[in-house]
Amino acid sequence: MNNLLFYVHFSRENQLNPHIIYQLEKLKTVFSEVFFISNSPLTSDDKRLLEDKKLFTYFLQRDHVDNDFSAWADGMREIGFENLKKYDSVTLMNDSSFGPIFNFHSLFKEMNSKEGDFWGLTNMRAQELELSENQEKVLLPDYIQTHFISFKKKVILSTAFEKFWSNVQPLTEPKEVLMNYEARLTTYFKELGFKASLVFDTRKESLKEMTAEDFSRFNLSANLEHGVPFLKVEAFAIGALNSTLPTTIEYIKQVTSYPTHLIVDYMTWFDYPDRPYMLNDKMIQVGGVKKYENDVKIGIHLHVFYKDLLKHFVNLFDQYVGSYDLYITTDTDESKSIIENALIGKVNVKSVLVIGKVGRDVLPWMKIHKQLSKYDIAGHFHTKKSQENLWIVGESWRTDIEKQLIEPAKQIFEEFQTNPHVGLVIPDVPAYYQSNFGPLLTDEEKLWNHMADLWTSTDFVSDKGLRKQDSYVMSFGTMVWYRPDALDNLLSLEIGEKIPQEPLPNNSILHAFERLLVYVAWGNNYDFRIAHSVSYNGFWGNSSPSLALRQLLRDGEDLTNLIVKDETLKVNLWKALRLRDIIALFLAKMKYIIQTKRHKD
Repeated sequence: MNNLLFYVHFSRENQLNPHIIYQLEKLKTVFSEVFFISNSPLTSDDKRLLEDKKLFTYFLQRDHVDNDFSAWADGMREIGFENLKKYDSVTLMNDSSFGPIFNFHSLFKEMNSKEGDFWGLTNMRAQELELSENQEKVLLPDYIQTHFISFKKKVILSTAFEKFWSNVQPLTEPKEVLMNYEARLTTYFKELGFKASLVFDTRKESLKEMTAEDFSRFNLSANLEHGVPFLKVEAFAIGALNSTLPTTIEYIKQVTSYPTHLIVDYMTWFDYPDRPYMLNDKMIQVGGVKKYENDVKIGIHLHVFYKDLLKHFVNLFDQYVGSYDLYITTDTDESKSIIENALIGKVNVKSVLVIGKVGRDVLPWMKIHKQLSKYDIAGHFHTKKSQENLWIVGESWRTDIEKQLIEPAKQIFEEFQTNPHVGLVIPDVPAYYQSNFGPLLTDEEKLWNHMADLWTSTDFVSDKGLRKQDSYVMSFGTMVWYRPDALDNLLSLEIGEKIPQEPLPNNSILHAFERLLVYVAWGNNYDFRIAHSVSYNGFWGNSSPSLALRQLLRDGEDLTNLIVKDETLKVNLWKALRLRDIIALFLAKMKYIIQTKRHKD
């Protein structure tokens, strides 16, 4: 069949993202001709990429941004309405969705064989629209949502089709576009006797647990259930903290061939970098090297407080890192002398500096940072122990980091080499915290002022904004591999006067610093990865909510009756599978418990 697609692209950053390329490649198998219309400037490289992949037949670069309808109409005028009549179908689409998730070729064939003259994926129920505060609400009829709508031959041949599209004007106000075009289109053609059909008729669905009536944006689960092949980008931002979204991503992986990293990679910049549903796609499953070439310059900072671990770390670096330069910091002149004597003959040791006893490993790292800025990849490590806990806690914590960051170092370097957008690699949550629970929101709350102050003091080219959360994705222990420019502005700050003397309180500026690394790298246009080497069963995490509740009870919170009475909350708490993946969800529930109790008190 001779099928034509009008495809409208828009990007505020003037970028052609990989999920768009993937989408066009799949659409090319269904449509004999594609008219690509860009409502934002397209670089010559991006246009050449489209040309090389033969992803369009016609191309239109528009000089102004108004609305999709105006762009589609311009495309039709470009081809000519008379010439449109040779096509068996004319489909209109924009780039506001991910997909196709399911087999689009078979769906398109099925929908074109069904009764109906035009069809879409989803619809909106009749609703009242408030144009402005001073005007009465306008009643909109139910209508097919136009991020995808396809017209069959009967409609294309009609005078009504040309009449509608030749009268489209370049409106810029979204409500005017909705009222005059999107909501009107379905009724316009139905009143002329044309029949509409849908992949998913949302009018038949219950609105239970819906926060809005728009299923395309507020109910990804229902879209998947009904086989909708294109999922709205906005839905992943709106539902970013929904407890079912990680499950939704896993379902897509299990039953479709759609590469979910396209969703995660794009939403990292469109939304925020640490959403729970993203984390599995940001894992490096360490355990092998495929393509790493030792042509990158590696610089390592090691802060030595516990000198008995010095040779242990140096031996690990020698065994697993390859060629590297080592910068050591320590606390006293006596420690410096011991370190220098222990490392006599190590030509790759560039310096041993005494920083003092303030700032633990962070301030020394900040002092040595400029020397590390000349390397392609830098590492920050310290002789980790956990004196406030049992020996096994600190020992297993440090061993986890060694297994996840040092032993697979070359595989991590390969990730940096193959993905220029990755600027930071952190270890996974230590085993101790996976089997117990991480920082509680009551503790995180105390760190926010420090985090906000550090963030506002950091000079970003384009500040994306730091969000206050109940938990943060971070390197427990602050050991990382990174590109120096990913953290340069944070590491260049002067915070020495703000660091308290030992013993440190749990709400110190150093604890705030530890939580900022992922977000500062993101603010500098770098993504992060989590190095993961050990598989923990899901039952570990099941105990975490109970342990956290017991901790609150030990702290004086009487929550017993509330937990028993609130069955909905009880069910939600027990949904936790692994602390790493659900820490944000769980802590949000804990916040609800505390706030509810305080309200009752």
